Amino acid sequence: MMTLAELERSLNRAQKLVHTQSAEALQLALSAKILAQQLKLPHLCAQALFLCAQAHFNFGRYPESLQQLIELNALADQENIARYEGARLNLYARVQYTLGAYHLARDSWNRCLTLPDEAIALESRVQAHIGLGQLYYAHEHYQTALTHHRKAQELASHEDHHLHASILINIAADLIGCAQLDEAYRTLKSALPLVKADQSYRNEGEIYMNIGLIQFLRGDLDRATMSLMVALKINRLHHHQWSEANTMLVLGQCQTAKGEIDLAIETLQSALYTASYLGIRHQQASIHAALAQSYTAKLEPELAQRHQIEHQHLRLQLLNEIHQAELETMELPFT
Repeated sequence: MMTLAELERSLNRAQKLVHTQSAEALQLALSAKILAQQLKLPHLCAQALFLCAQAHFNFGRYPESLQQLIELNALADQENIARYEGARLNLYARVQYTLGAYHLARDSWNRCLTLPDEAIALESRVQAHIGLGQLYYAHEHYQTALTHHRKAQELASHEDHHLHASILINIAADLIGCAQLDEAYRTLKSALPLVKADQSYRNEGEIYMNIGLIQFLRGDLDRATMSLMVALKINRLHHHQWSEANTMLVLGQCQTAKGEIDLAIETLQSALYTASYLGIRHQQASIHAALAQSYTAKLEPELAQRHQIEHQHLRLQLLNEIHQAELETMELPFT
């Protein structure tokens, strides 16, 4: 059996590895959770449960991540888990946002911003700002999303390369939505050294995907294809399925624009399979829209209409999660 000092070292190593080597971090955290429970050490048990949930989330295993968070919530009902309360709420919101349950994500992120300092770390508050920005982004309020992500940038420690890179990637996505492609490209380029220093391959894949999107929007289809293939290789190597599906979406659109219609449909169907497997409805909606364009280009109007209807149905579902008026009047207490 590990000593207390060994248990703490094991959890500290899992914390360090959770974003770069999630499989090893998960194994360390699972072992630590069992021992912390046996020794009745609630704070270390909370840390282990959170790391298990984070590692599962990184792999796209959302039900498993939620199960760990349910256990952490049960622990919080009995013990003071201090700043893991904020960490729990933030990760729960990220899972629900990814699955398209926007109202649950919104409520949890707003709670993160009103918790007392002893219940939440600054990093979790920053991530809540990032999340709320993503919520506005999903509803195409790109300028408001940018405002929230700039606030996250202002609050975050620049010594945390992983968090700082994540903020820059979100800012770049907002800028793309605002059609400020040159500034978005510069922002992504500035994030690359941070990703290299942190060895955060998931963020690296996101950067190349967004660079590919910018090149696609500029009409530079060959360069876009190369960037997207780099992103796809990184995402597959590190099992980042959400980003893999996003990359295949843009790649399929690029292939359609190049006239490679059958290849585009194959790429987009693969993306749709992954997004459906993960249960990510907003991604499915975007892929159906892209497939409608591909089948229109292939002169198959019935299939195009079928995918357009699916797109509209999913989009309406998601927008109804938070009524537009409710989103527009949602207050964010900056802290």
